Amino acid sequence: MKAPLAIVTMVYNEPEFLPVWCRHYARQAGPANCYVVDHGSSDGSVDRIGEVNRIRLPRSPQDDERRAQAISSICTGLLSYYDAVIYVDVDEILVADPALYPSLRDFAAQTQGDAVVATGLDVIHAIETEAPIDWSRPVSTQRRWLRFSSAMCKPALIRRPVAWAPGFHSVNIPSVFGSPLFLFHLRYADLDSGLVRLGRTRRQAWSSEYLGQHQRMGDQNWASMLSGMAHLPQINDTSLAESDPQLADWRDRVRASMVGREHERYTLDLHVSGDALWRLPDRFVNTF
Repeated sequence: MKAPLAIVTMVYNEPEFLPVWCRHYARQAGPANCYVVDHGSSDGSVDRIGEVNRIRLPRSPQDDERRAQAISSICTGLLSYYDAVIYVDVDEILVADPALYPSLRDFAAQTQGDAVVATGLDVIHAIETEAPIDWSRPVSTQRRWLRFSSAMCKPALIRRPVAWAPGFHSVNIPSVFGSPLFLFHLRYADLDSGLVRLGRTRRQAWSSEYLGQHQRMGDQNWASMLSGMAHLPQINDTSLAESDPQLADWRDRVRASMVGREHERYTLDLHVSGDALWRLPDRFVNTF
């Protein structure tokens, strides 16, 4: 008999996001079912993860192709012992609609599909009205604005072996999109922390000078990008329920972008981005 759910991430020197990740997913599946693949961290952040499992890899230049292959293999191995496996980056927080499911473990047990795609939402720092974040407190009590992002609509939960494409935006089997599973992306949740992390990713070694340009941009460009998102029009009445017409509209845009891409490596347009900020519904507050 298999355990119901394992949750996996891969990190290199993530002192802000890793405690948030461990806190959230340990509640969702139990710390013994959470796995941190440590790609040679040197800052001590992975030494403080309690009962969460640590898989050590030697440090090497960042190579997203190699990383996707390694994670695909690790998750395939875990499927020998678990009914389902979730992979998310360390700045990605999955939440099943709390009106329907108490936890991700319940969601996995009650839904079907060999690869389940989450609805992607960037958590945006409203710089003029929200204070710098305290990562020791729930993010959802400090950040209430979201932007739809097709790039974050990722096949995060699998029930059979897959090969993820670099960036984990697609898998090589048919996937289910539109379930009440949400991916809250924290990359833009705080200006100051974001700039510190950007400095780290600029300094790390990369396997090619052409890779990871969005993780090596200049501080001013990144800050301007976040400011632009923070000043999008605000919509207060988004429910994120299955009946929500705004949510349905953007999901339909993603589905439309999938037509004709069935045999491509990336099976959806990664640049379908919301043109407004949605307020986080109250039922999600304190879920992450």
